Amino acid sequence: MKVEKDGFKQTEIGLIPKDWEVVRLGDVLSEVDIRVKHLTDIDPASLEVFSLTKEYGLIPQNQRFKKRIAVNDISNYKVVRKWQIVYNPYVIWEGAIHALRTEKVVAVSPVYYVWECKNSNPSFIDRLLRTPKLLNEYLSRASGVVNRRRTVSKDDFLNIKIPLPPIEEQRKIAKVLDTIQQAIELQDEIIKQTKNLKKSLMQKLFTEGLYGEEQKETEIGLIPKSWKVVRLGHDEILKKIQYGLSIKGKKEGKYPILRMNNLVDGLISINDLQFVDLDEKTFRKFKLEKGDILFNRTNSYDLVGKTSIFHLDGDFVFASYLIRLRLNNKIINPFFFNFYFNWDKTQFRLKGLASKGVSQANISATKLKSFILPLPPIEEQKQIVHILSTVDRKIEIEQRRKEVLKKLFKIMLHKLMSGEIRLKEVEI
Repeated sequence: MKVEKDGFKQTEIGLIPKDWEVVRLGDVLSEVDIRVKHLTDIDPASLEVFSLTKEYGLIPQNQRFKKRIAVNDISNYKVVRKWQIVYNPYVIWEGAIHALRTEKVVAVSPVYYVWECKNSNPSFIDRLLRTPKLLNEYLSRASGVVNRRRTVSKDDFLNIKIPLPPIEEQRKIAKVLDTIQQAIELQDEIIKQTKNLKKSLMQKLFTEGLYGEEQKETEIGLIPKSWKVVRLGHDEILKKIQYGLSIKGKKEGKYPILRMNNLVDGLISINDLQFVDLDEKTFRKFKLEKGDILFNRTNSYDLVGKTSIFHLDGDFVFASYLIRLRLNNKIINPFFFNFYFNWDKTQFRLKGLASKGVSQANISATKLKSFILPLPPIEEQKQIVHILSTVDRKIEIEQRRKEVLKKLFKIMLHKLMSGEIRLKEVEI
């Protein structure tokens, strides 16, 4: 039975506004196949090779892989200009379809398809092509062996039917979505700059202190003259050091057990928790208390040494690849310690303690106890913690704002692309 509502009509792709059309992608896209070797207006040597990513779109290949890995001869690579749309036929259903939004003319892999819009707004089409409905459509048309080389053919892609608003409404929809996306990118920049500020503050505070007093040279570098240098294993500093539980976690159980992946940016993340059942004696032995430091003793070389402070309410225990440090908080503030251990220069020094295996590195409790760190007066520690915590709160606020904007984008994408919200009468 056909179901209609005011202002909408029933079509082969469902209800759409009455003044929208149903068209094939082939009606709004035409293929572009210009190779680097065909160029006459641009020096091929000046072209940058771009990769197609699901989340960030087309980005410089050396930005994605840290170093250029393209073949030396790119003469057969395809040329892409602003607003042309590129898709990877092997993972298009994951969102690997984006328009080039920079003024640069770039080169991309010859396995990609390149398209340009005809009689339609390219920014609108770019957004439409990554809606959940279209991604599901690509997946349903993919052929080949699962998880290997499944592809969406050019003909199948061009035969997909889409709803198409009048060109002026396309422009307005694109403008709204682009504005929200620009706000998200602005939040990314604010977060990046605030994190850079934190790095600069850590450098200053951990080497010059709060008061800009005279410095002294020590085995860990310059520190304020009034600060001490201590070994972590000193009895007055460290009250307890303990390896975690060698027990396999489950999806359900009495106690959540923290693992390596729960140590995130110096704090504890409760995403992807596992659980264990323990007798009361074992639970009491491994129960975490607020202010405990968790140290990742075994991981890849890049990740070994990750450190977080336990700050949660509730009953938690910890797994065997972690070491628990309980500090004498009358002498060293656990939050100061946590900030210091998350400073990039400290992380570099910690990795110097690691024993390297085939695929993993390890820092034993014995080696960790030998680690040397600065010890400011306790009141100065607290003030340093206050400063860095204030910056952390700023980062957290900006990250929350970004998440709100991402949710808004998702809602508006659905409502605008389905015609639930109309912009034809709105001046933008």
